[in-house]
Amino acid sequence: MNPIFPSILSTNFFNLQAKLEVFEKSRIDFIHLDIMDGHFVDNISFGPSMAKAIKGKFHFSLDVHLMVSNPARMVPHFIQSGADWLSFHVETDDDSSDVIAQIKESGCRAGLVLNPDTPLERVQPFLNGLDFILMMSVFPGFGGQKFIAASLERVRQMKKELLVRQSPCLLQVDGGIALENISGLKDAGADLFVIGTQLFNADNIEEKISQFLNRLSWSQR
Repeated sequence: MNPIFPSILSTNFFNLQAKLEVFEKSRIDFIHLDIMDGHFVDNISFGPSMAKAIKGKFHFSLDVHLMVSNPARMVPHFIQSGADWLSFHVETDDDSSDVIAQIKESGCRAGLVLNPDTPLERVQPFLNGLDFILMMSVFPGFGGQKFIAASLERVRQMKKELLVRQSPCLLQVDGGIALENISGLKDAGADLFVIGTQLFNADNIEEKISQFLNRLSWSQR
């Protein structure tokens, strides 16, 4: 699996198809979709129709990050639209165990998301049922934010907990990831990297992806 997950939140949507064609050429496996409801976070992004449109034209797997107040209500819509991975915030009021079960019963991979100021202990009761954890290294709601340096230690501590439990749960990081910090995140224990602005603002996306992968010492197929 290519560890780079491009987030289309940072794109100019008039050029989205062209960008996705570049990602396909660069052998990207997953596209990351940030779903914002205007309630859990201030902004509104897009809905299941975007997932369905991408899935209908490309062979990417879809990693759907629900920044919504009511994930239990939204999950079925994204499952029907072709989501492969679904993650939601532990900070919501919905019962996390129930939503995890709802996702996994559909055949999708289930993840929990932690905001930068949420104690790591909040996800511990659910680790045995999760496929991945998404750790935010910025506060969710909009792209282009600066990486929060304290996230490195949080990733390190979470990875330590997963190793102690001998958990196969993957560790994903999202927010402000750049060439300057991706190696440190990998060394801290991150497995997967959601990247938006750094890719979409690049003059040459293919070259930028190669630079990221070289920092990770990951060889393209």
